[in-house]
Amino acid sequence: MTPGEKKLGRDTGKLNAKRIIPVMKKEFLHIVRDTRSLVIALLAPVILLVLYAYAVTFDINKIDLGVVDYDRTFISREIVQKFTASGYFEVNKGCYNSMEKCVKTLRMNGIKMILVLPYNLYTDIKKGREVKLQVIGDGSDSNTISIGLGYCQAIIAQISGNLMLETVSSRGFDVKSVPMIVPVPRVWYNPELKSTNYIVPGLAAIIMMLISALLTSLTIVREKEHNTYEQLVATPLKPLELMIGKIVPYIVLCLIDVTLIVSVGILWFHVPFKGSFIVLAVYTLLFLFCALGLGLIISAVAENQQVAVMGTALGTLLPSILLSGFVFPIASMPVIIQAISYVVPAKYYIVALRTIFLKAGTGFFTVWGEGMFLLVFGTIFITASARSFKKTIG
Repeated sequence: MTPGEKKLGRDTGKLNAKRIIPVMKKEFLHIVRDTRSLVIALLAPVILLVLYAYAVTFDINKIDLGVVDYDRTFISREIVQKFTASGYFEVNKGCYNSMEKCVKTLRMNGIKMILVLPYNLYTDIKKGREVKLQVIGDGSDSNTISIGLGYCQAIIAQISGNLMLETVSSRGFDVKSVPMIVPVPRVWYNPELKSTNYIVPGLAAIIMMLISALLTSLTIVREKEHNTYEQLVATPLKPLELMIGKIVPYIVLCLIDVTLIVSVGILWFHVPFKGSFIVLAVYTLLFLFCALGLGLIISAVAENQQVAVMGTALGTLLPSILLSGFVFPIASMPVIIQAISYVVPAKYYIVALRTIFLKAGTGFFTVWGEGMFLLVFGTIFITASARSFKKTIG
């Protein structure tokens, strides 16, 4: 074996930066020259975040309420006033005090709930009898009704407690001497229970999973459609060198996207950021490693850009929304579905983001488990994409 052959043998056994850098430069030039795609890549995540952050919310206010007051006394009016003053309900005046109109309006989705105040409400209360208020909900919107029924129970419990104290006081007892068990709830990390603080970090992960994979899913398949794939095959580039050269420019672009998204979340939606930006950057890099690697796998096996886009949407968006814990708790899913959720990278990034955003003192080892999963999956995806790239034509 000649010295030149030995040198060539040593070179083929390891990655060569001199071969990777030209690929990176080529991808950077392509990104910069394609102005429209660059603008879309930078603006689309911010626009999607703003739209979905306003659209996706678990804070339900102003539930349309129909009221049928058969008692028509001051105490029944006071109960209705308690409901409207809470801010959670808005009484529909068009069907007020008409059960027939309320039922018709409920059927036509004009209201979500009906509050029925029975006859002799005031009399039964004065005589110390049990009073039952009927609340009818539209079960076709189960999420809203579940939350609305919780609001109703809280309001009625408050009214009942006030009535009990008034009754005790009217009989000559000292209200302060009545023993009571009073819950004192304390909510850490999100004391106002604002769903925005919970939704925005999750949306950031979902959006970046889609955008990152979409950007790289078009890189190799674009070479095929532009008839430059043969040139890549003819070069001494190794598959892994090609994948690294193509992924690095998009890591830079996606880091800019994440910076914009985090800035909008903090400055526009006022999501508190209690953690470390350095920790956020590290876990973001690990996540982008996964997302971009998945996009490269799709790009390597897809025949054209349409197939690549469809494969990216099916492989990233749907699993990230349904199986990441973004909306639906994974613990309540069947065991098989829970097992499938372990291969969804967005699941780990969402946990990391919410922890870093909302919990003070978050360090590298606070969510180290999620980081290890992201690192493992990223390595698998990059390796798989390199193996999917064939240095042959036809």
